[in-house]
Amino acid sequence: MFHKALDTVKKYNMLSIGDSVVCGVSGGADSTALLLFMCSIREIYKLNIFAIHVHHGIRGKEADDDCQFVEELCKSLDVPLTVKKYAIIEIAKQSGLSEEEAGRKARYYEFEEERKKHENCKIAIAHNMNDQAETVLMRLCRGSGLTGLCGIRPVRGDIIRPLIFCSRSEIEDYLKEKCQDFRNDSTNFMEDYTRNKIRLRILPYIEKNINSAATKNIANAATLLLEDEMYIENAAVRAFEYALLDISEKKVTIDLAKFSEFDRVIQKRIVRKAAWKLKSGIKDVSNVHVEEVLKLSKMIKGHFDLPNGIKADSRYGKLSLSLNENIKESTGYSYELLEDKIIYVKEAGLFFELTRKNKKNESNLNNMYTKSFDYDKISGVAYVRTRKQDDKISINKNGNSKKIKKLFIDCKIPAEKRDSIPLIAFSNEVIWAVGIRCGTYYEASENTKNVCHINIWRLKK
Repeated sequence: MFHKALDTVKKYNMLSIGDSVVCGVSGGADSTALLLFMCSIREIYKLNIFAIHVHHGIRGKEADDDCQFVEELCKSLDVPLTVKKYAIIEIAKQSGLSEEEAGRKARYYEFEEERKKHENCKIAIAHNMNDQAETVLMRLCRGSGLTGLCGIRPVRGDIIRPLIFCSRSEIEDYLKEKCQDFRNDSTNFMEDYTRNKIRLRILPYIEKNINSAATKNIANAATLLLEDEMYIENAAVRAFEYALLDISEKKVTIDLAKFSEFDRVIQKRIVRKAAWKLKSGIKDVSNVHVEEVLKLSKMIKGHFDLPNGIKADSRYGKLSLSLNENIKESTGYSYELLEDKIIYVKEAGLFFELTRKNKKNESNLNNMYTKSFDYDKISGVAYVRTRKQDDKISINKNGNSKKIKKLFIDCKIPAEKRDSIPLIAFSNEVIWAVGIRCGTYYEASENTKNVCHINIWRLKK
């Protein structure tokens, strides 16, 4: 493991002489091996090593023992340690995030805060080859494109991952050679978490029944895809600069004649880069939105509203993306609604869930609002979002429909409230204007074979 990790450090220029390094240490095998490895090359690179342990407040005494283990380990290695404590379960409930995601956000926040305290500082994370394979499979199941299928990058900004090409078994062998104990997190063996299901069930099944080297091969595939991704991304940067006519804080304008010279793959990235220039975080701008902008680019004249208050406009041979000042940032939103994944829409203060299970009578939820739909009629990914141009809702079982704008007028919804009403929709088909009406064609009936329920609720106060 040592030589693999050192080769990775050299290949990706992860460290320079005299760097400071903050190591995230949970006490598990991976992070324990990472800290030992960093200390073993401390003299080679003249490193200043610091450790940080984030206590999630989830596993009681077990978590306290993990913290004590890390404290003793860092003391034995003469590494300064910072411990931060969180109540992750409560944070997850309040934010609508899974405990996994809430914990991850807390860790990376603290890692970055610690990094800022030191000059020329990197953050070392203990992701390994198995983590890489699990991530690629998870993202593949979620429908990620090339960028997502590159998995976990060896270097991302100030974050480095020296163990990314080391397998879990190699890491444990390294610790055994060093006669170094480590802690086992009991939650790693609970199948409540998506990643654990992949780790404990899917990958072992694949290795046993399909290819014994599956983990290594999947991780290697991510590395090959990353090379392609970097090449395409560099080409997209050049294409964006070539097609760019004008740019400011509130507007990016593209020359459509030059834009049309490129393949769709590059065009999509140009659109994303334009959106990114306006909003540094464009997580809500999905492939569906980018496709709509590509359609717009072929029109003589037209416009389209993206999430986060971004407006796309095509006219006079120019494609412009601008901040739509007529839409308040706090009202415009768009969130993917995936099966059995609870999401929190902060703009509406509501939780949403699409599931096959009927939870209508659960007592631990406040103000539960449930509607049932024919899942076979829902095509593609459903979204919780605010209205957009050309939205329509069915008004009978034959599929006849009316514009959402007309529905709002008929229902006497005040104009200032129309852009904040949550809609459950796919494409421009609204299946539920929350609090107003459902799309009749999509409602479940006694003859529906595949029923899905959409639940909406607030946290108990």
